[in-house]
Amino acid sequence: MKSIIIEDESIAAIRLQNLIQEVNDQIIITKVLSSVNESIHYLSTENPDLIFLDINLSDGYSFEIFKILDINVPIIFTTAYSEYAIKAFEQNSIDYLLKPVTKETLQRSINKFFLLNKKQLPAYKDLFLHTEHEYKKRFLVKMNTHLKTIDINQVAYFYTDEKLTFIKLWDGKKIPIDFSLKKLEQELNPLDFFRINRKYIVHLKSIGEMYYSSKSRIKIALKPASHESNIFVAIEKLGKFKKWLSI
Repeated sequence: MKSIIIEDESIAAIRLQNLIQEVNDQIIITKVLSSVNESIHYLSTENPDLIFLDINLSDGYSFEIFKILDINVPIIFTTAYSEYAIKAFEQNSIDYLLKPVTKETLQRSINKFFLLNKKQLPAYKDLFLHTEHEYKKRFLVKMNTHLKTIDINQVAYFYTDEKLTFIKLWDGKKIPIDFSLKKLEQELNPLDFFRINRKYIVHLKSIGEMYYSSKSRIKIALKPASHESNIFVAIEKLGKFKKWLSI
C-alpha cells in the first residue's frame, strides 16, 4: 500500500511516519513532500493509494493543490488548526486529525481507510472499473445532404477546432458531429477512449508515439496524423493517463 506524507515540518513528518509503521505495516511511505509546488509536480505523474496531508505548507495552503490537479486519492488531513475541517471534507477526505496526532486517532483513521477501501465506495473506486453503462456504438452524421452512420470502431479520435467537434476516422477522413467533448466523455467507453486535454479524446490505438518533452509533459503523435503537430497530455491528467495505459 503506497502512501505519501505532505508535511513541511521534518520532525512532524518523521514522527508521523513512525506512527504509521507502528499502527499498520501494510502502509509504506514512499515519499515525503514539503510544499504545494513539490506536491503538484509529484502528483501530476504519480498515484499513491493514500495521502497524509498537512494544510499549512511552506509555500501556501495545501488546498491550492486541488485547484491545479484532479486528485482522486483518499486523504487523511493532519493539521494544528480545526477551522479548516469543513473545507478539508470537500476533498476526498477520510479523516481530519488535529496535531499532535496520537496513535489512537491515527489507528481510527487508517481503519476507516481500509473499511472504505474494502467496501469500494464510489469516491475511491478505480476510475476505469467496468460498469453496466451502455456506451455509444455509432453516430448519425450529416454529410452534405446525406445522412450516414459511423460505427464507433471506425473512430480514431475526436477533437475540437474553431468551436466545432470532429470525428477523425482511421482512414484519415474528418467528419463534424453535433457533440461536445464533455458529452462524448460520458458516452464513450473509458477503457477505449481518454480525454488527454481540452481539445482531444483519443482511442488507445490512435496513440503512435509518446515521449517526455519536459519532466512533467508528455507529447503525443496521433495516427492518423492530426492537423496539429504539438499535442500534449494535460498536466493534471498525467496520472490518470498513465493508469489508463496500463489497465
